Amino acid sequence: MNRFSLTGGIVITPSQERFASLRVAGALIDGLGDPFTDAENIDVSQCYVTPGLIDLQINGGAACDFWAQPDLLQVQKLSAELLPCGVTTFLPTLITADLDHIQATTAFLESIGVGADTGSDADFGLVKSCHARLPGIHLEGPCLSPQRPGVHPAKCLQPLQIGVLEKIVRRSVKLMTLAPELDDTGQALEYLTNHDVVISLGHSNATLAQANSAFDRGIKMVTHTYNAMPPLHHRAPGAVIASMLDNRVSNCVIADGLHVDAQAIKLLVKVKGVDKVVLVTDAAHVGTSEGGLVGSSISLSDAVRNMVNWQVSTFPQAIRMATLNPAACLGWSSKIGQLQSGSCADIVVWDKASLTIRKVYVGGELRYDGS
Repeated sequence: MNRFSLTGGIVITPSQERFASLRVAGALIDGLGDPFTDAENIDVSQCYVTPGLIDLQINGGAACDFWAQPDLLQVQKLSAELLPCGVTTFLPTLITADLDHIQATTAFLESIGVGADTGSDADFGLVKSCHARLPGIHLEGPCLSPQRPGVHPAKCLQPLQIGVLEKIVRRSVKLMTLAPELDDTGQALEYLTNHDVVISLGHSNATLAQANSAFDRGIKMVTHTYNAMPPLHHRAPGAVIASMLDNRVSNCVIADGLHVDAQAIKLLVKVKGVDKVVLVTDAAHVGTSEGGLVGSSISLSDAVRNMVNWQVSTFPQAIRMATLNPAACLGWSSKIGQLQSGSCADIVVWDKASLTIRKVYVGGELRYDGS
């Protein structure tokens, strides 16, 4: 069994910050404290040691496009691209398309193991030959507001009805972005909840009252806050203000400085608190283009550094927003997102001075070494 200790660094769990050794036994965290006396000690002095980053919204990258027809090799290449960025877990995100296309892509991702129940915490979310965890799929659409489609093809938008959901919601779908104002009765939201799908408000034209009703019906997340929803207005408060004022809701945000200005992110964090903000990239194969908002071109480690450089948060706070918070939103915080005894040994070692990434471990195995 693989056993080692990371010694000499500052461990961010991220609920606490400690100068301690982090012990790893096999694929799991053994604990914090003194190093093993009968195993390898790896010196990480002048470094931060954090959980692996978790990105809930990845549309693709240079090697893979989830908007198209990806294959296993492309998914493997994407996971390899994300490792140097510290991302050890991500959700493939499928945007609005023909229902047949969504069904086919979802079936393919399931066929390679995305969203499978392994029955083992150590193997949670692991996929064939991919060195990052893919514990499920994020459906961004197709039940979105015609007034706020963004880049989603309007011709493929669907009503928020159980009949539509029955065609696209499979066991691998763990998160779904939708416009809740399209469901007057709440029956569609109830269907998703009964099928263990976490619901996030997004691409929505909801009023304050409609958003509040959705939160009362169980929606506890907002997708890329500020984007593809009514802007802040003092006489017409909408979903953004509703979510800011509701302590039950976690707000995802793209911290690239283009989708959202740094000062707007500072306002969000000040109002919500660091435990209710989730950093995402919304990264896409095409990235941002000519100033347009077509996915982003940043990595999650870029977002963490931006939060620090913009003086929006401290580094430990930014780490929480990219690890524990997303894990908690999906109910996975006992497995990933924390450096605690029994959790998956997904670990990132950061240079303390530059906040660049030196090492990345997934399940206790060194998967990236940039030192």
